[in-house]
Order: sequence, then structure tokens, then C-alpha cells
Amino acid sequence: MTASPTPSRPRVVDIAFWTLIGGAVLLILGGLLAATVSFETARSAIDPEVTNDKVRNYLTVYRGMGIGAVLAGAGLAFVAGRARRGDPKFRRATVALALAIAVVLLMLAVGAGVGQPMTLLSLVPIAVGAVLLTRRSAAGWFEQGERR
Repeated sequence: MTASPTPSRPRVVDIAFWTLIGGAVLLILGGLLAATVSFETARSAIDPEVTNDKVRNYLTVYRGMGIGAVLAGAGLAFVAGRARRGDPKFRRATVALALAIAVVLLMLAVGAGVGQPMTLLSLVPIAVGAVLLTRRSAAGWFEQGERR
């Protein structure tokens, strides 16, 4: 008995994968930029009335957010790659991680005022990729893979 041929991956899954990878790359680049900001650069961009201690504290949070963005981008790229292979668990993980990244970045940007423009720009392709993974044709393909 021959195995049934695996259905070809829908184009929407490929598009979702590449938009998620693009968002992950922007997230990583923005995180690297934030993690490597020097004190002098931050001091020149912040109001002179703010003390050096407050600038250092702000810079610590800003750099921490950058390192977190790098780790989140790498994690997103990993789970998106696994989801592209047809694993429905990784599809759910990809969508969940994309939503978690969006919520955390928006909370940091709005609540704490620590938004790096490139990381905020990465939310657009990440959101598009997550929505595409939830489309009916993509969900149907993942369900077929789960039944195998």
C-alpha cells in the first residue's frame, strides 16, 4: 500500500511565513540597535534637565527591551519555520507568540515610553503573518497534516 501524497502547501502559508520572517528580522535589528545605544547618544537625545542617573536607568530598560526583542524575534523565526513544515502545534505557537510580542511591545511603547521605531514597525508584518496563518485555507492544510 502506498502512502497518500502530502497535499501541497497553500501559498498563504508561504506568504505568512515570509512576512513573519520579515517581521522577525526587523524585530531583531531593532533590538540590536536598542541594545547597543551608548550613554552619550542617549544623553544627547534626552532633555538636559534629566539627571545622568535617570538617563542610565532609562538606558538600562531600553537595552533590556532590545535584548528581549532579539530573543523574541529569534523565537518567532524558529516557530514560524517549524509551522511552515506543517506542524499544527507550531502554527498555534507562532500565532500565540506573535500576539504576545504585539501586546508586550505596545505596552512598553505606550505604557513605559520605551518604543524603538524599528521594533514597532516589525509589528505590521508580524500581525499580517499571524492573520494569514489563521485563514481558512491555511487552517485546513494544517488540519490535514494533523490527521496524517
